[in-house]
Amino acid sequence: MRTGAAKAKAPTDLRTCFDEGMEVTGEVRFAEVLRVDGRLSGTVISESGSLMVSERGRVQAKVEAGFVDVFGTVEGTIMAKHKVEIRSTGRVYGDIYTPDLNIEDGAVFDGRCHMVEAHQPDEKMYQADRGAVVADESSPETDTIQLSRD
Repeated sequence: MRTGAAKAKAPTDLRTCFDEGMEVTGEVRFAEVLRVDGRLSGTVISESGSLMVSERGRVQAKVEAGFVDVFGTVEGTIMAKHKVEIRSTGRVYGDIYTPDLNIEDGAVFDGRCHMVEAHQPDEKMYQADRGAVVADESSPETDTIQLSRD
C-alpha cells in the first residue's frame, strides 16, 4: 500500500438479501450491499458494492465487487477492487485478486492470492485470471512480469 493513499470505505446500506432457502442461478448485478444467506451461482458483479456471504450462505460464482466479506462459503474467483475479508467461519475455494486481504484465525482459504495495486485498471487486474501475461508499465518500480497459471 502506498503511504498517504486514501482507503475506500465499504458501503453499509443493505439493499438486497438472498435469504435462506433461496437459490439463484445466473448473473446478479447490485449496488451498495448484497447479503447472501441462501445459494447463489453464476456471476456476481458490482462496480464498488460490498458482497457479504453469511455463515449460511453459499456462492459458486465468479465474483467482481468492491468489497467481499465471507462468513460462509465461496467457490470461484474473487476479484475485489478494495478488500476481501475471510472471517473465522468463512471458506474460500478459488483464486483471489485484491489489494487488501484479511484472513481470520479458523478461516479456510484454498487457492491463490494475487495482491494487485488498488489503482491498477480492471482489465490488467483480470487478465491474469485468463492466463495472460501481465506487466504494469505505468509504474516505474515494476520491472518484472507476472505469469499466471498455465
